[in-house]
Amino acid sequence: MTIRGAGTPAPRIFPFPDQAMTTRIFRALTLSLSMIAGQPALAEEAAPAAVTIVGAEFGIFDASDSRAVAFAPTRVVPHREGQRYGWVIEVQTARRSLSVREEYLLPNPVKQPKSDDPIVADLEMPLSRHNQISQRQLVPVEGKIYGEWEVGPDEPAGHRHLQVVIEDQVAASFEFDVK
Repeated sequence: MTIRGAGTPAPRIFPFPDQAMTTRIFRALTLSLSMIAGQPALAEEAAPAAVTIVGAEFGIFDASDSRAVAFAPTRVVPHREGQRYGWVIEVQTARRSLSVREEYLLPNPVKQPKSDDPIVADLEMPLSRHNQISQRQLVPVEGKIYGEWEVGPDEPAGHRHLQVVIEDQVAASFEFDVK
């Protein structure tokens, strides 16, 4: 009979595997279960579902009827405060939501009168173009996604360019005029 002292460790009755062994066992079990269930395994990354652009249209929205919002394709937006305009894009995808980025190129800003103060005049920097970018997640409804804008109170008339990027691919590019 052996008597153990205070500093002697007790023998391991059920040795625990090290972390590498645990990881290998977990992966093997996951692979086995995923094969049985018909699901892709952790080792096999499922490719993201493709997005197919079926069609794209630019136009104005009319909400005068409270039962439905009408969309009319056009390349000319009336320069009227509150006028709603935008796009409708039809997509085919198995994804529940889509990453959408709109790159909006505004016309040249309204020119401000030159200052008589020479210091202020030296500080002025003309902006030849002005961009606005929005990024959001949109959920397709009956295979369509929508982007909507509104003519603002001080928004100048002029030519515009709007590019819509869905899941990092250019889906549509629209040229239109606000007048």
